[in-house]
Amino acid sequence: MPAQLGWTNCALKYPRPQAAPVSKAGADTYLSLQWHLENTGPLPGFPSMKAGEDLRVKPVWNAGLRGEGIRVAVLDDGLEVTHEDLWPNVVTGSRNYRTEAGMLGLSASSGGKIAGLHDFPMPCSNDDTHGTSVAGLIAARDGNGTGVSGVAPRAQLVGLNILASNFVADTLDALSRDLNRNHVYNNSWGPTDNGHLATPEPDWSSYNDTLRNGLKTGRNGLGAIYVFSGGNGAIQTDYSSLDGGVSAMGIVNVCATNAMGKRAPYSERGANLTVCAPSADATDDQQPEVTTTSVRNDYTHTFNGTSASAPMVSGVIALMLQANPKLTWRDVPLILARTARKVDEQDGGWRDYRSPLGNAQGLYDVLHYSHHYGFGVANADAAVRLARNWKSVGGSDTLKTCGPYTTTVNAAIPETGIVTQQAASQTAKNTKNDTQARTYFGALYQLSNTLDYQMAPANGLRSAVEIPAECDIRHIEHVDVKVTVTAADGQGTHPNTGDLQMALQSPLGTVSTLMLPHACTDLNTAAFGAPELLVERCGGLNNFTFGVRRHLEEPVASGGNRRWELVTADRVQGGEGQLKDWSITFYGR
Repeated sequence: MPAQLGWTNCALKYPRPQAAPVSKAGADTYLSLQWHLENTGPLPGFPSMKAGEDLRVKPVWNAGLRGEGIRVAVLDDGLEVTHEDLWPNVVTGSRNYRTEAGMLGLSASSGGKIAGLHDFPMPCSNDDTHGTSVAGLIAARDGNGTGVSGVAPRAQLVGLNILASNFVADTLDALSRDLNRNHVYNNSWGPTDNGHLATPEPDWSSYNDTLRNGLKTGRNGLGAIYVFSGGNGAIQTDYSSLDGGVSAMGIVNVCATNAMGKRAPYSERGANLTVCAPSADATDDQQPEVTTTSVRNDYTHTFNGTSASAPMVSGVIALMLQANPKLTWRDVPLILARTARKVDEQDGGWRDYRSPLGNAQGLYDVLHYSHHYGFGVANADAAVRLARNWKSVGGSDTLKTCGPYTTTVNAAIPETGIVTQQAASQTAKNTKNDTQARTYFGALYQLSNTLDYQMAPANGLRSAVEIPAECDIRHIEHVDVKVTVTAADGQGTHPNTGDLQMALQSPLGTVSTLMLPHACTDLNTAAFGAPELLVERCGGLNNFTFGVRRHLEEPVASGGNRRWELVTADRVQGGEGQLKDWSITFYGR
């Protein structure tokens, strides 16, 4: 069989797929290294591991659920559909977005899984490993005597290699492709982790419309499930809430914990996080990374980032959907939030809160939230058990919307400068050889690790929106806050929005930190987390939408209190501005 399947101008060539590959049985070779599935304590060479810091997936498997019948689309740089540990779960419907016209050696004997070039999203070089590793974490085949196991090892896989084309239209196409066949869309990608406010391309409206169409029409009206990585830029002081693309309504936004149950140092905090999942620490060689599939029919033991955490949660969701195929896109995050495990209880910045109103199950909601961990680490066992008999809250057709409610402020943002060293100029400065840049970045990094994210900034500008009585949402599921900030004269843009700390406070006193003082960085010439970081001022804040998950299950009003406040402070001396206006929109039931 010729090993010549590939594109004429791509380095990698592959064996032709067979309709019926030789089947094997037995334990997966590297299953014992997949600590995220079952963490029994230290592995050889990795003494810093805490038993039990895993996904709690084994009880679900033992109950007979492996993800059968659930289809997960992997939006990434490629998917090696011929990989020995993925091929058994690959189904028709992949899409190759590359523009190459030529294909060598395409075989018709593929069992109907590969119809042609556009159904063949294979990696083109040895660097295009990401999507294949992601797919293995979701649904590498179990019990086939080789390799690894996915969280949902019998779920179906399709690959949509949008990162190979880099065209915005391809991304929008992939997010809406096969909405009645794909159940879950895994997105282990996002904008550069540079601290700048990131609005989805081509614009917020087009992106949001695409997602909402998937939520409304996907799975025959139950809604597509969109899972995204929360971001890997915390070491550079980046913050997940600054990324509008992963904060949109309906997205399950995923953070990362290490093998000790602590936030992975790179994992971005945010008020938009839903749950975390295990991944590599990436700064501690006493802890393991993640074992999964790789290109050329191979495996890797060094996968990491929130890129690894997101597909684990996609796998958990596949198990939930197998247990209860009628779950809607709204049900899934509610179940994940209720069943997530609280970790790092001493230092995790947790707040427990209780909704004063009963939920659809006739129970009162007692939830815990941390800007470091969302509602906690995904718990497959508990999530599946709750999913089995879950009373649905409905889909898009029953979702209530209130707002937007807008207030015009036009008031100066007070300087309450914690950080005294301002970024020198718009020109990027290297922290290795520029003392001012190094001091500035160091102060902001320290602040990001010590800030109480559950408190509004002291002495900040308080502005309020009174929500009218006709808004009767008793259980919030998502909040959008749109903000515009200007220069001190009320014109143009703020000179450095990285100076700002901004928090939303509810009638119950619950606080969501929307922005924290942070550096904006240029990572194009600096390695991940390297000391040679280029620091620059952050761009403007103009009609940017912050999507908030943190107020899940709260009522819009508490008794007669219907006042929602935005509290804004400038935490870096120098560079003043005004809060022009802001609006708030609620979604829920």
